[in-house]
This record gives sequence, structure tokens and C-alpha cells, in this order.
Amino acid sequence: MKTRILFVEDEDRLRHLLLEAAALDQYEAEGVATAEEALERLGQKSFDVLVTDIALPGMSGLDLLLHLERVSPGIVTIVMTAYGTIDIAVEAMKRGAIDFITKPFQLDTLSSAVRVAAERAIARKRPIVNGNGARKTQIITESPAMRRVLEQVRAIAPFNTTVLITGETGTGKEVIARAIHEQSPRRDRPFVAMNCAAVPEQLLEDELFGHVKGAFTGAHTSREGRFEQAQGGTLFLDEIGDMSLPLQAKLLRVLQEREFERLGSSRTVRVDVRIIAATSADLEQRIANGQFRSDLYYRLNVVHLKLPPLKDRPADIRPLAEHLLRSFCQTTGLPLKAISDEAWQAIMSYRWPGNVRQLQNAMERAAVLSGERTKITLEDLPEEVRGGAATGISPISASAALAEAAIPDEGLNFEAVVSQVERELLLQSLAKTNGNKMQAAKLLNMKRTTFVEKLKRLQINTEEGT
Repeated sequence: MKTRILFVEDEDRLRHLLLEAAALDQYEAEGVATAEEALERLGQKSFDVLVTDIALPGMSGLDLLLHLERVSPGIVTIVMTAYGTIDIAVEAMKRGAIDFITKPFQLDTLSSAVRVAAERAIARKRPIVNGNGARKTQIITESPAMRRVLEQVRAIAPFNTTVLITGETGTGKEVIARAIHEQSPRRDRPFVAMNCAAVPEQLLEDELFGHVKGAFTGAHTSREGRFEQAQGGTLFLDEIGDMSLPLQAKLLRVLQEREFERLGSSRTVRVDVRIIAATSADLEQRIANGQFRSDLYYRLNVVHLKLPPLKDRPADIRPLAEHLLRSFCQTTGLPLKAISDEAWQAIMSYRWPGNVRQLQNAMERAAVLSGERTKITLEDLPEEVRGGAATGISPISASAALAEAAIPDEGLNFEAVVSQVERELLLQSLAKTNGNKMQAAKLLNMKRTTFVEKLKRLQINTEEGT
């Protein structure tokens, strides 16, 4: 069966061009001009991939993402925008998008992104499972920081302790939550995951607690919520920092009493569920701002696992990239591929603001673009990885960047530029030595004490090495 794609683009000429390109690539594609039309179409027909502009008349593309888990669970999403910023990209990823394309773009760029999304949609339909039928989670790490996290996971997994996992978007919070579940006595019971940021506020209560027939207009049948679906198992609540205050109060009651009522019902439902919550937000700051309940925070924060961003664990970049590339090739039937030295230089010097999720997407895109070739080259990597970006992301080589840079007429901040070059050299030396500070200092002909002082001054928060 052909992959089905829905394009949401209000500019008629571009929408038709996208449809023509999809047809050439042998996809079954449709196009609509607004998010409202997209929701209507998604309710009528099943699609594998959604490609949406962000700036749309009426509901925005970002807000459209909030409805997808309800109307089209499992759909793989790409967002497009003429106003590309890291903040928008991270928010899109938070809401479930796997890729972010800045206009204007080459059709080849979009085509490769769509191919990756199509392959991921196919892979989602045939998940890898272990012998007892449960999903098997594999965590690839060589960094001391992540190994300490895994030691904590093994220690807390056997108990029913509530866990709070924090870290930037894309650092693998759900992966860690699954690992806790799979090593717990609840491993043979359901693991139910829910992204609180990906569901509209007015629907979140229904998603969590369910409803009875007639509870509201359109409730023609009763429906179990995520708590009942997870009975006896684990409920993972991602991006819990985005939950509204009234719903936080109801969640607190469930955590305390282990009971709730469905919408429209007065009958109490008792549940035995382990809660693992996660967020990329600073909950303590949200408490100070009156956006998050302190009593709920302390109830969730029994065990706190903090996941470091990928830029702070450079020893993990290479093994993760190799694993993600190999897994994608095996899943899609592509030949196994090696990565060229030039491509490795770019991969290792890039700071990965989208963390492991962004690295995964880059490896999948490179695999698709390289086709039947058995080596990934620099040209196969996304543009931002090949050359860096103007948002604090490292260039491929600090010296090359300086050689190509020109001092603008209005001048520049000398200290900031020098600090940036220092930062990139320190990060690259750590990456080259798998995080060993002693060896990294030797590479730069520097004393280890001087090297560590520079790490502190430049706020490179790595616990790698010796």
C-alpha cells in the first residue's frame, strides 16, 4: 500500500507543487489550505505522514499538532516555516514533529525528509519486540553521566516509587521511562505514554480519566482514559509542566488516593498505576511564577532523574549515530553504511540543540539521501550540521570558520568570538577523547587544571572523563 501524505499549505502554488512532487515519488497525497480542513480530513481518512506549514490562516500549524494524538494517533509529522528559529523547532518537536524545514527550500530537501518520515511510519507499524511480546528498549551510551542515570534506573525500577525525569526536549526521557518499566515487576502489564503538551487543554482531562456515555455532546459511548488503560502497569506523563492548574489538582488527588471518576460519572474507579512524569520545563521556576503546584511537584519528585543534553556528553554522539544509522538501514532494507571522516568531523563538532531526536533524524535523512551507497558523506548531512548555524551551534571547524569570517562594518564582539572558538575547541577535544579531560587537555597542549578551569568559565557542564 502506498504511503499516504497530507500537505497543509495555504499558498496554492506551493501546495500544488508539493502534490506534484509527492506524485513523482509514488506517494498518495492530498492537500488542504487550513489546519481546520486538515482536522476534518484526518477524521475521514487515515494518513501516514503530515507536512504542515506553521503560519496558516486560523489555527496555526503548531496548534494543529496538539490535535493529532486524538484524531490521528501515530501519524508522522514534518513542519515547514519561513520563520525558522531554534525555539520554534524545539516547540514543534515537543509537540511531536520529527523534522523542521525552513522556507525557501529545495524540493530535494523536502523529498528526503518525507522519505524518512514515510520509512518511520512503516517502522511504527511493525515495532521490534522481545520474546515475551513487549517492546524492547535499547539504550546506547558510553558517557559516565548517562551510565550513572542507568545505575539509578536499575536501583529504582523494582519499587513503585514515583519518578520525575527532567531534561531538554529530545534527550530520551520516554526511553528512560520505558527502561524503568521493563526492569520492574510491572513489565508484563501495560506501559501507557501520553504527551500532555500534545493534547489540547480542554481534552486532556478526558484523555486521562475517560468519560461515560452522554457525559457531553458527542459522547455516544463510554471511553477508558489513560489511567484505566495502564491498570497494573506504568503511566508515563510527558511534558507535565504544560498541564493546567485545575487538572494538576485532579492529578494530585489520584496520586494521593489512587482513585478518580470518569467525566460524567459519580462512580469511583480505583487504579494501581505507577506514575513516571517528565518535563523539559523548569518546574521550580514555574512554581515561583504560580504556574505549577508545589504540592504536586513534591509528590512527583520522589526520585529525580536529570538527563544531560547531548552536547554535554560528547562520548555518546558517535556510538548513538552508528546505532541509529544501522537500525534505520536494517529496518528499511538499505545497505549498511559507514560514515566518512569529513562527515564525522561535522557530526562531532555540531552541538545538537534537538539532542538525540535530532541526531536520529539526521542519520535517517543521510541514509535515505545516500541511497544504495555504503558511505555517508558530508553532503548527505542536513545543512545546519554541515556548516553550523547562527544560533550558538558549532561550525565544522573553528579555524575554518575564522578563516572564512569577515569583520562586519559595524564591528564585532571580540571576547564573544574568542570565547566561542575556545568553546568549540574544548568540545571537539572532549569528543575526540570520548570525554577524557586529561587526554583532551593533552590534545590542546594544555594543563588539565587549565582545561578544567576553562570548562567552568565557559559553562560547559560535562561530568565526562577523569
